[in-house]
Amino acid sequence: MIETLSTPPTRPMSKVVAVAESNPTQTISLPSYEHLQPESKSLPPLEFLLKQRVWKLEAPHTELPRAEDVRIHYDRARSLCQAINMTVDDIVNMTTKFWDFHSNYIASRDGAAFTILTIHWNLCMGTLARFVSQRPDLKPLLADLQKFNVCGEFMLTEAGHGLDARNIETTATHQADGSYDLHTVNEGASKIMPPTTPQAGIARVAIVFARLIVDDEDRGVKPFLVHLNDKHCMRPGITSKPLPKRPGSHRVDHAVTYFDHVHLDSTALLGSSTKVDNQRHEFFDLISQVSVGTLSLSISNIMCLKLCSYIAGKYSLRREVSFGNGGLRIPIMMFRTQHRPILDALACASVFDAYKDWAIEKFVALKGDEKVQHGVACSFKACVIEATQGILGELMDRCGWQGLMEYNQISMNLLSQRGNSIAEGDVLVLSIRLAMEILLGKYTLPQPTNPDSLLAQHEAGLIREAKAKMASLSDDHREIAWNCHILPRCKLIVQSIGQRMAYEAAVASGTVDRRLINLYESSCIMKDLSWYVENNGMNRAEMLDTDEAAVSAVMDDVEDLIDAAGAGRWAHAPIISEKGWKTFVGELPKFEGPRNTPTTINTWKNALSPTRPPLFRDDSGIDCRISDDSSSYCC
Repeated sequence: MIETLSTPPTRPMSKVVAVAESNPTQTISLPSYEHLQPESKSLPPLEFLLKQRVWKLEAPHTELPRAEDVRIHYDRARSLCQAINMTVDDIVNMTTKFWDFHSNYIASRDGAAFTILTIHWNLCMGTLARFVSQRPDLKPLLADLQKFNVCGEFMLTEAGHGLDARNIETTATHQADGSYDLHTVNEGASKIMPPTTPQAGIARVAIVFARLIVDDEDRGVKPFLVHLNDKHCMRPGITSKPLPKRPGSHRVDHAVTYFDHVHLDSTALLGSSTKVDNQRHEFFDLISQVSVGTLSLSISNIMCLKLCSYIAGKYSLRREVSFGNGGLRIPIMMFRTQHRPILDALACASVFDAYKDWAIEKFVALKGDEKVQHGVACSFKACVIEATQGILGELMDRCGWQGLMEYNQISMNLLSQRGNSIAEGDVLVLSIRLAMEILLGKYTLPQPTNPDSLLAQHEAGLIREAKAKMASLSDDHREIAWNCHILPRCKLIVQSIGQRMAYEAAVASGTVDRRLINLYESSCIMKDLSWYVENNGMNRAEMLDTDEAAVSAVMDDVEDLIDAAGAGRWAHAPIISEKGWKTFVGELPKFEGPRNTPTTINTWKNALSPTRPPLFRDDSGIDCRISDDSSSYCC
């Protein structure tokens, strides 16, 4: 064990010596700081520290995944495949089993396994299945994918092309023998994020999107079937560079992938090689499974709300503080600032459950009407993710330092779900696209069933305001004006559409506690209070009183509501119970000093004294040494 004592502040700072545990004679000298004037009260420039080796040792941004850390999540994905038996039919026809997977607590237990399977099932198998009727030779591969003998990937975005994926640069050049040459033409054309390494211990196949080049003619973006590795090594010509771990998430071997003139046989192309007139329509048709993911991935937020409200709720009921001068102790749950985000989470989770059922029904029924289908999915995503991110952040803060720790599950779920705001379409850009199409009258989404409700009026009001602003903009520099005045409104418009849809779905379901619906409605109003004050003839004081009443009505049954979510079996955060916390702390590694005896106390005092001896033996019989400059004490 090595223990270094700080130099007393009254002594000039010189060099610090650390003794290596494996070699007591080994020392590491650090640069002297004697050039700094001790009497100076101003902070000296610290950039010179960056040149020191000790500062270069810590480089968390270069921390790469270990194979064993990656493989466990693929083993869990295989376990899920065996337990669920998700079939091609389930994926293509979006059966109840398909949607239920996304609304299961398993996503909050292991976000990596969940991510692996959402790509594998929806994006890879779902896209591949659409070509089977013309390509029966694909059936054996689909069977292997269904059994998870092979892991499927979906490689669309590139380092230089994310939301503008129609402009990807990877090329697949048709050869004279009918084969194709797949090539990453520059760094910006490298495929980004999909896991492709052999670390998972399973063979991988991917649907890779590339520009089809035939006789020097660009025929647009097409999908190609590419075998990436055989679980032991990469295919010749393919390079996979694993990215460092994403903060707060389970380990997925996300990667940057390059193709160096990879030879593909003639059957690699999925679909037609014909250059179509409307390449935009063809592109969005080929990636239509992304819209399915826009909705399905967002559904997992609901379970995170339930789980994290359970954890924060149980902690808030257990944690007590002194109240008043009489020695009374009360749970922190009693404070409005503590229980408000917990109640908001419970209300949102209940309302979103009904909204999820409504959105799925509409989405499936709209199959073939991609624009409206996408609009329903985008509205759901914008509404649910915005609410979840805000609430989980509040729940994390209300648990204090405990909320920051990954082992208490809240911070990890917050950051994990934050990734979903970008996956399958960045929520902001999706909102801009949807709002602009609505404002321009290209199509309409399902209209309010109760136009007089406050949330419906808010939605209509925001759209009306945006249209009025659009009409007022001159034709001169129109694009600049739209960028400044219209784009910032788009996300709020789409969120308001989702809020109204969620409210109406909860009311229509007949299964959601009316008190939770009222609290949800009030919480939505509080997010844009100025609009309601300005447009609904209500003053601020009245609306705050209404909000307080909505919260109080739910607080009476908070413990029952927390337990009713059914998250208990999935919560392993030690802070939810006194027993859990004691067990957790008891299992932590510990660093202990010698037994507290007069001898060890005197030894310690000697180590701190200006005349400390160079060598002595502590009470346990262990030889200890004082460094030459008296700045460290090592055993």
